[in-house]
Amino acid sequence: MKKKLLILFFIPLITFSQETKTKKLDHPDYSIEYPKNWILDESGKEGESFVIYPKIESEKVFVENINFIKQNLGQSELTIKQLKSIIENQVSNILNNPKIISSEIANKNGLTYHKILVKGEASGMNFQTKVYTFLTDTNLYTLTLVSKLEDYEKIKIVSDKIMDSFSVK
Repeated sequence: MKKKLLILFFIPLITFSQETKTKKLDHPDYSIEYPKNWILDESGKEGESFVIYPKIESEKVFVENINFIKQNLGQSELTIKQLKSIIENQVSNILNNPKIISSEIANKNGLTYHKILVKGEASGMNFQTKVYTFLTDTNLYTLTLVSKLEDYEKIKIVSDKIMDSFSVK
C-alpha cells in the first residue's frame, strides 16, 4: 500500500518537473514548435517569414537554421506532383553538384506535401538541406533546414522534431 501511495505521489511530481522545453509560434495560417534554447527571428530581413536557429557560444561562419517562406499563388492549378518535379529541377540552380538523397510526397494531418533531402555545395561549403513544401489552394508554404554537411547528423534529431511540428491551419 505504501508503494502505491508513493507512486501516486511521485507521478504528478515527475510530470510537473518535465515542464515543456519548447516554444510555439502560433500564426493564424500555421504553427511550429521549437526548443526554448533556439532563437526565433521574425524580422524578414532575408525575405523569409521566420528563421529559427540554435543559440551558439562560439563564432561560427555558418549557423544551421530552419527558415520559412509563404507565397501566395493566386488561382494556380499547380499539383503536388508538378511541384515535386519543379523543386527537384531547381535544386541544380541553387546548389553545385547536387545529390538528391530522397524526394517523396507525404501526408500530414490530411495535407499532402513534398519533402526532399539533398546534398550540395554553395559558397565553397558543403550543405545538406531538407525542404518541406506544403501546397494549398492559394498558398505555397516552404520550410527549409539548411545545415553544413558535417553538422547535419548533430542537428538531425532536433531539426526533424521542429520541422515535423509544423502545421498549416
